[in-house]
Amino acid sequence: MNTTQLECFLAVAETLNFSKAAEMVNISQPAVSHQISSLEAELGVRLFLRTNKSVQLTKEGLIFIGDAETIVRTAMNSIHRLSTNVKEKKRTVAIGVHNQYELDAAVPVMNIIGKMYPNFEPEITMMPFKSLDNLLEENKLQIIFAIKSENETTKAECFTALCECPVMLICRKDDELSGRKSININGRRVILIKRHKCPDAAMEGYMKLGMPNNSNVLLADGCEAAFAMVKAGLGVTAFPMMPYMNDSELEYIRIDGLAPVLLGLYSKKLIKGEPAFEFVTEAKKFYKNYRYPIDKTKAV
Repeated sequence: MNTTQLECFLAVAETLNFSKAAEMVNISQPAVSHQISSLEAELGVRLFLRTNKSVQLTKEGLIFIGDAETIVRTAMNSIHRLSTNVKEKKRTVAIGVHNQYELDAAVPVMNIIGKMYPNFEPEITMMPFKSLDNLLEENKLQIIFAIKSENETTKAECFTALCECPVMLICRKDDELSGRKSININGRRVILIKRHKCPDAAMEGYMKLGMPNNSNVLLADGCEAAFAMVKAGLGVTAFPMMPYMNDSELEYIRIDGLAPVLLGLYSKKLIKGEPAFEFVTEAKKFYKNYRYPIDKTKAV
């Protein structure tokens, strides 16, 4: 297995078109096909389903994307470190997030570390829950931003709590639910986030509100997609209110009877003085006095 094979694989996975992939990696289409075939033979699985009219990723191909990205990124970083006259060692922290809102929570901490150390280089990976756990176990990630889960076994050794996140019913500002003292979602369409991208807290919110029948459900491939559907007026959803998540087009209504959940950092045991340890330390300092604008929300 080599980086040329992996770069060809990632280009085809992104475009689902061998001709466009060939343009991206600057080699001929037959050469891309050869690289993919060689990679599939080495792995012993089909990565793509190919017909005369379409190209689709197989289940194995979807799973392999994260590994391929990690290997290519590691190779590129190695080339960068060895080919550049670096006066001071780079302070690299490999960070995993599941969605844009966890990434937004990481931004102020990255800003602090960047000001402390000009040679700070974060490596950010955004993937579903189980995939990040596996990368942490394989030491390809050092830190994962996540809502703490009591039910799912994680490969981490430590959890550092940063702040509380109340579980919210989320609807449009002009929704009939907005402003009501009591909430009844009977007959309303609920937007459910697919389980592999849905934190336990959101599932508890759905159950507390009363899970609708299957004919009144929309499935969303992640919280970003769910919120977009809510903004389009297609239904309501539930999700923990995370830092910097306040959208002016949406109404956040606290679900009474559900305790806030914790947003924090999963990691293995970190050594004092290492960049990842300092990242966690600064994250704790930043979020120590953080408060959500909950006074602007109502309770169900």
